[in-house]
Amino acid sequence: MVDKLVELGIRAARLAGLSIMNYYQQSLAVEHKEDGSPLTLADQAAHHVILCNLAESGIAVVSEESKDLNLSAERYWLVDPLDGTKDFLSGNGEFTVNIALVYRNIPILGVVFAPAIGDMYWGCKSFGAWRCSGSDVIALSPQSKSPVCRLAVSRFHDHPDVDFFAADNNINQRIAIGSALKYGMLAAAEVDIFPRLVGSSEWDTAAGQAVLEASGGHVLDWNTGEPLRYGKPGRRNPRLLSLRSPYCREEFKLKEYTIELL
Repeated sequence: MVDKLVELGIRAARLAGLSIMNYYQQSLAVEHKEDGSPLTLADQAAHHVILCNLAESGIAVVSEESKDLNLSAERYWLVDPLDGTKDFLSGNGEFTVNIALVYRNIPILGVVFAPAIGDMYWGCKSFGAWRCSGSDVIALSPQSKSPVCRLAVSRFHDHPDVDFFAADNNINQRIAIGSALKYGMLAAAEVDIFPRLVGSSEWDTAAGQAVLEASGGHVLDWNTGEPLRYGKPGRRNPRLLSLRSPYCREEFKLKEYTIELL
């Protein structure tokens, strides 16, 4: 059953990616949602493709482009049809389709697909994590620590305190990466740590968390150090710290915050 759901998630992500690429690097009208984030025809097309494909599972779908947050569901697909719309509009290729399966507030399966780059990451709890690039499929497993800690930063959503975090932890190497690609690159040991100090929604993180955790890494609540969980009010996340294995939270100095993100 799990294999079938993985296959379904991968197929839905690929087909959504194809629909997005029909609009890529074209002049598109851009709307803005209530939170100020951009919305294009590509987002909406991918949303509909994913809904149609995941419907055969009989499992509820919660999408960034849906109105129903379905907070009471025990099992559901959690989807961002086009994560990194600003990356999509800028033409840098670093946007993804994110599809996760959440069970009892834990993301147990995730697919992150970057159609412009051709990279796909997927992972499933207890089954491991994988990367497909072209015709190559590579198992993602814990690697040794890097000689120099590599910090992933967002291209469009950074927080000034990332500078303090880097200074406090003597981190000099930063790599700017768009969308949920950061989680795939953490799982692939191409970067080591990603502090997320600005607000995010659950559909931004669920698929990447499933992949990263399946590879041995972690997505943690910044303040509590506990794994990020789902079904929160408004589906909003707190500040986060994501690490690949074998790094752990206790190795780093973290600034304390008294006001939580909403």
